[in-house]
Amino acid sequence: MTQAAKNFFSEAFPTRSLAVLLTVGFVDLVATAVLHAQGQIVELNPLMRPLIERSEWLFAFVKGLTLVAAWYVMSRHAKANHKFVSQAAWFGTLAYVFVWTVWFFGASGTPK
Repeated sequence: MTQAAKNFFSEAFPTRSLAVLLTVGFVDLVATAVLHAQGQIVELNPLMRPLIERSEWLFAFVKGLTLVAAWYVMSRHAKANHKFVSQAAWFGTLAYVFVWTVWFFGASGTPK
């Protein structure tokens, strides 16, 4: 990897935890949209359900905006408080995975 690429990534993702959080969010976005389009799942998030029921593209757009907004705020704040952003992103990642797991397994026995 070139030095320019390293500088770009360290500027875009000032903490590894932020990159992990965004990766988890993006994987969730794609998996949810694809599985919903195939009729395999029902969105359990009450805020996102109306969006995905209208259109998977609308859901993906809004979910993508939330990920971009989180990235923007956290990457800018990392300049002032790197440790806080790192810890917040790790906490956010763990909370995200926990909620997703509980909803996934909690709803797996629920008929559609």
